[in-house]
Amino acid sequence: MKATDVMVSKVITTHPRALVSEVATLLIDNDISALPVVDEEGRVVGVISEADLMRREEIGTEKRRPWWLEAMTPGAKLAKEFAHSHGKRVEELMSRELISASEDASLGEIASRKASNQASPDP
Repeated sequence: MKATDVMVSKVITTHPRALVSEVATLLIDNDISALPVVDEEGRVVGVISEADLMRREEIGTEKRRPWWLEAMTPGAKLAKEFAHSHGKRVEELMSRELISASEDASLGEIASRKASNQASPDP
């Protein structure tokens, strides 16, 4: 089976300055789990997914740690998590690391690319 057998041709996109609330509505209304993020020229610059919206302060799902673990967590990591849970625009939450494939790629090849990308440690 190839990518062309399972991909959609009418792709719904968003832009980096879109509000998180707008994206949540698009995901729900279209029963999809992610949206490509495109710039003014139509180039894909990221992707935003349901997972990116899960740790949100306004709905009480932000990440919480015991105080002692919080004290040992590097400040840069805490700052990134805070920005993610309080971000209001797509550009603040979207993933910039993309995996792409041609429509002729096999699903096995795509799964392997995704698995190897997820196994990479965070910089």
